[in-house]
Amino acid sequence: MDSEFRKLQITGGSTTIVSLPKEWVSQNQLRKGDVVSIEELSSGDLRISTLQGARNKTCITIDCCQLENGLVDLMIGAYLSGADTISIVCSKPISRLVRSEIRGFLRDTRGMEIESDKEKEIRIVSLLNPSELKLQVSVNRMYILISGLVNDSFAVLGGDSNELLHDIEDRERQIDARRLLIERQVAAALKMPSVEKRLAVDRFSAMEHASIARVLERMGDHATRLAFLVRENSRSIRLQPNDMPLKAIPMFSNGLKELVHNMYTKEISLIHGAKVSLGNIIKDIEADEDELWTGRRPTERLYAEFQISESVRRLCAYAVNFAELLLNMLMHERLEPV
Repeated sequence: MDSEFRKLQITGGSTTIVSLPKEWVSQNQLRKGDVVSIEELSSGDLRISTLQGARNKTCITIDCCQLENGLVDLMIGAYLSGADTISIVCSKPISRLVRSEIRGFLRDTRGMEIESDKEKEIRIVSLLNPSELKLQVSVNRMYILISGLVNDSFAVLGGDSNELLHDIEDRERQIDARRLLIERQVAAALKMPSVEKRLAVDRFSAMEHASIARVLERMGDHATRLAFLVRENSRSIRLQPNDMPLKAIPMFSNGLKELVHNMYTKEISLIHGAKVSLGNIIKDIEADEDELWTGRRPTERLYAEFQISESVRRLCAYAVNFAELLLNMLMHERLEPV
């Protein structure tokens, strides 16, 4: 239905009323005496919806017997779409492989638990209200995990024990889970004004938070790659603290910390300054990489050091992307009607 304009009317001397489009009333089978939901959006606009549509929970059923593979992808898709219940069914007993994939899905997401486990059906339900956890909490958690991986890698290169990096896989899994949670919350906010309001974001900011989560996840991928490289090659690498790319790591960590802090303090000049500094670090790393191949080093050591350099460079590049998203959000917040 196209946008319509309707005049406000006064009845009883003090009550303001507006009529609803007849087509919308008919489509939703509303009658005299029915109640509709009115929710105020963060933009100040009002959204009118039927109570039935506002309250219904959603369920997705997946027949695993019809799949050769890809069950996890479908469960992730159901999770991101905001399904309250995911039902895995099969005409024959559910296999051990499928049960293992379901356990992996539960490990890699947040707030999902098995409600019932039968021979031919497993029902997974959401226990987490999407509006209960602020988006910033998950962003902060992703930042802490990424910083921890990077700083622990730096410490191992400086001579600390490899034991600092014993749980790389677990930390990567937590980063990925937080990204999925943010995207699920954003999907809920776009569909339900009540969630949007409780999360204290408008639609634009919600979408930008989803973009930030994806950038942080990619940053987490490179932090994980860096940690694996360091753990596997710490004895052969001979980098000094003042050598690139090693000296770039604390600079990256400080830049990322500045960006996360200013998601809340909203100091545009500091965000832009961090973006410029990270861009300069990338240029310095690229210059060092050009020189790296002209040196006389064992091939294995040379390759490992280049991979470490590449990971640090990519971390800085994604941090620049993060800064750009923050600037977009802050500019959006400053929009004023004219």
